[in-house]
Amino acid sequence: DVLCWLGRYVNENGEPIERFLQFLPNPGHKSENLAEAVLKVLSTNSIDITDCRGQSYDNASNMSGAYTGLQARIKERNPKAHYVPCAAHSLNLVGTSAASCCQEACSFFNLVQNVYNFFSGSTQRWEQLLSFMESGSKTVKSLSKTRWSSREESCVSLSENWEGVIKTLTHISNNTCEKPLARNEASGLLNQLNRLETVFMMTVWKDILQRFNSV
Repeated sequence: DVLCWLGRYVNENGEPIERFLQFLPNPGHKSENLAEAVLKVLSTNSIDITDCRGQSYDNASNMSGAYTGLQARIKERNPKAHYVPCAAHSLNLVGTSAASCCQEACSFFNLVQNVYNFFSGSTQRWEQLLSFMESGSKTVKSLSKTRWSSREESCVSLSENWEGVIKTLTHISNNTCEKPLARNEASGLLNQLNRLETVFMMTVWKDILQRFNSV
């Protein structure tokens, strides 16, 4: 992991300018370590922290904590450095909470993950999937536990490889040389993927997640 350091300032014409400063080796996830890293960058680049008027991070507790979070530690040095939560991360949290209230959405994403787990759990099954896929197409992806918007990759890859996934599962479920457990699992996944509800959910979530990812 690395930290990306961006600075935002106002030029002589009153225009806001955003600049990338540097990548930092991750000092750890504790707020005191992160605060030390931020202050070190400011000092190294001769930036006076008392001139800062804002700070923005994601909504993780080590960043946003009101008492011991990174933003709180920076505000101890400069009370005028007001904290603004990252809008993109906030949107991710909204998506997570909204989808968790929908049983159909939870079932759909569990299915997407189960498809990935089935193929990635065996080198042989993965090779069979690749043989049925079109050359150059994306392989099926695992869901991200930390970035809701990145689930777009999982939906898009499954959508683009739909025919290949169906053919592979059909081949495995009908292959008497496969272990009974693998055949039963392939058959179960095949039945779930062939449901109208699954196709509908994939189409809807693909569109929603593309909008999330554009933020």
